[in-house]
Amino acid sequence: MSKGGTPATGGRARAPIDAGAGPVVVLVHGQPGAGGDWAALVNLLSDDHRVLAPDRPGWGSDTRPAMGIAANADVLEELLDAVAAQSPVTVVGHSLGGGIALELALKHPERVGALVLIGSVGVAGALSGFDRLLAVPLLGNGILRAGIATLRRGLIAATRYSQRHPGARVPKMVSVLPTVQAAIGTDGRPIVGRSRESFLVEQRALLAETPELERSLCRVAVPTAVVTGASDHVVPASAARSLAGRVPGAELVVIAGGHLLPFDQPEKIAGVVRRYSALASGVKDGRRRRERPGA
Repeated sequence: MSKGGTPATGGRARAPIDAGAGPVVVLVHGQPGAGGDWAALVNLLSDDHRVLAPDRPGWGSDTRPAMGIAANADVLEELLDAVAAQSPVTVVGHSLGGGIALELALKHPERVGALVLIGSVGVAGALSGFDRLLAVPLLGNGILRAGIATLRRGLIAATRYSQRHPGARVPKMVSVLPTVQAAIGTDGRPIVGRSRESFLVEQRALLAETPELERSLCRVAVPTAVVTGASDHVVPASAARSLAGRVPGAELVVIAGGHLLPFDQPEKIAGVVRRYSALASGVKDGRRRRERPGA
């Protein structure tokens, strides 16, 4: 496994994780996050896949300013060119990264053979009043500075309780905080500095771009799995059902757990990814047949 790739000029970084060989799987992290968040999944897939897990602009080793969902998709396309990733690829997106995966499939359809969307944005139902508060200039920054640690503790406690008591009601305050994920880092600390600014930029883009993305979902033309945690209080199951219903032919996959399935359930996620990578290979073969009739 290769980690910590050499940054190119202008702040552009090659994939911090570029591991294995075989059909290409691209892992797109959410907010906050970094390519390294996918380490467990990379270990499971890299025996027979080439796995790319880049840091997105505004996060980790990529020193460019944070940008919107559609712009992130263009950056991802540039990265695939830079690392000579063979198309079509299977794109796995978590949370906001799922929106970027969808945009890549819409803007660069020749690149994408399959999508696996985990706790993904893409429909209005994935947003809440708290999302809208965080997108308000000054107010969102103040919330992140002052209150996020307390909100984080509440979400973790409620998630653990709901996992121990399936079907139990959790406090309403927790159930309407989809972007409290901003405080859930592996080190347990709230985001600060550059990461906070990146989060707020992406939060504003999320609200601005979701309506058009949702209208475009009917044009997604690759095999798609919409994966949701049964106790996800960040992007609720109802939003996952809505997303799966709007993407033609999409499969809804429900897994025990909350919003952090890439951390908590990497084996089950790997199983879904392998299945859709095989479908992506079928898409590739189908394209070859269409391009070369009678082959």
